[in-house]
Amino acid sequence: MREKRIRRAGLAAGLALTLATVAGCSSDGGDNDEPINTGDESSASPDAEGGEAEDEAALVALYEAYWEAVTASENGEELDSALFEDITTKGVMEQELGRINTYKEQGVLREGAPVIENVTVTVEGDTARIEACKNEADWPLVQDGEQMEGVLPESLTVPHPNGVTAERSDGNWLITGSVPQEEAVISC
Repeated sequence: MREKRIRRAGLAAGLALTLATVAGCSSDGGDNDEPINTGDESSASPDAEGGEAEDEAALVALYEAYWEAVTASENGEELDSALFEDITTKGVMEQELGRINTYKEQGVLREGAPVIENVTVTVEGDTARIEACKNEADWPLVQDGEQMEGVLPESLTVPHPNGVTAERSDGNWLITGSVPQEEAVISC
């Protein structure tokens, strides 16, 4: 098992943990659903020279892309499943869009982005775990154009552990689920 820590602050427009923690609904770690078939098949191999470093870089990029998709979905007016293609399994995409749609139906959006720091990638063969410290203080909920005060619990507005799992499928890494906060290895 190889572990690498990478420090990132304010990743491009939003690494974010899902609003699921606010709703009291979160992934149970996810069933490893069938990946979204996009036809793009990489030949990356963990045994290839430089494979570990390539996997770590690919997983950090995947994590950034995932939270950019979640942030864009939560901040925007419309849901777009294409944001999650090549990033998540179909099941994770459907779970995220369903959760976010619940808020959109109530006219609730988000503005800004959370701060993500201390990204940690652990790769074991074709599975991986990505954890980071997240703070949602600068990613408020907005309804009818007004910031909703006091809605986010204090536990989300201070650095706290967040994680996802990933698997390599046909040479590409995909997010397969979330890591419950109480199972996080990192501390913030």
